[in-house]
Amino acid sequence: MSDQRSDIADVLRGRILRALHARALEAGSRLPSARELAADFKVDYRIILDAYRELENEGLIEMRARGGIYVARDRRTDRVPVPSAKWLSDVVGQAIAREIPLEEIAEWVQRAVSTVRLRAAVIQSTSDQIEGMCRELQDDYGIETTGVNISELQGEELPPAVRHADLLLSTRAHEAALRPIAERTGATLIVTDVRADLVGGEWRLLLKRPVFVVVSDERFAETVRHFFAETPGHEHITLLVAGRDDVSVIPEGAPVYVTRSARQQLAGAQLRGRILPTARMFEAEASRQIVSFIVSRNLDALSAMRPPRDD
Repeated sequence: MSDQRSDIADVLRGRILRALHARALEAGSRLPSARELAADFKVDYRIILDAYRELENEGLIEMRARGGIYVARDRRTDRVPVPSAKWLSDVVGQAIAREIPLEEIAEWVQRAVSTVRLRAAVIQSTSDQIEGMCRELQDDYGIETTGVNISELQGEELPPAVRHADLLLSTRAHEAALRPIAERTGATLIVTDVRADLVGGEWRLLLKRPVFVVVSDERFAETVRHFFAETPGHEHITLLVAGRDDVSVIPEGAPVYVTRSARQQLAGAQLRGRILPTARMFEAEASRQIVSFIVSRNLDALSAMRPPRDD
């Protein structure tokens, strides 16, 4: 149960911090009750309360007796998130239990993520998906990443970015087509979809009023429509395709989500709306797999570098 509580706390922490940056929440804003979130997560409400208590201990929220749950009143939206003392203590404690001295922990973490140069190919069908997934893989995980359109894999000859990739990343829609390619090249294949909790989180807060989404490909616009189809407030979303639709219709100060690909296509054009920060899209399990891949490859390389012992 503690793992479930921590996983939910991680989701809620991310929701609140992104909503603060997007100004969908502010210091003192009321948050959903434990019973409301229990329906979202399909768990007992007491697990949600435990997750909320974890965030309260971090100073992110306030739980007021018989008064509800709120973003902490002194919470600044520009503050860099600080890891909780409990989380860091657990990590350091586990390292020491494995005979790693305190002063060597940081060095081991650095070695475990940066000893070898890793290359990835993100394979998708639209530029919006390709650019967004490449950005997340590069910015959050530090892997050199190249985007490849799935249409480029029709022939027998694979693009160099795919042939030389250590990691192939795509969504489940393309898993069957990419599995044989991964086996052929020896690359690790990881598949992901958009985080299911995204709809129940910051977007549910945003969709209480008009929101604009600017994409570069009509096919991705259809994907967005389908993704939000059952979400309360989906009628408040206006989808615009860069280069086709007039972005000047966006009102001053309206929340606007612009894909990375659309930003490139707009070539610096000024939007009157308030640009929302990019949300992390990868599912939690895919994120775990990516981190495990990075650490395993680096530790394998470190082991190979060690000189043989003289027995």
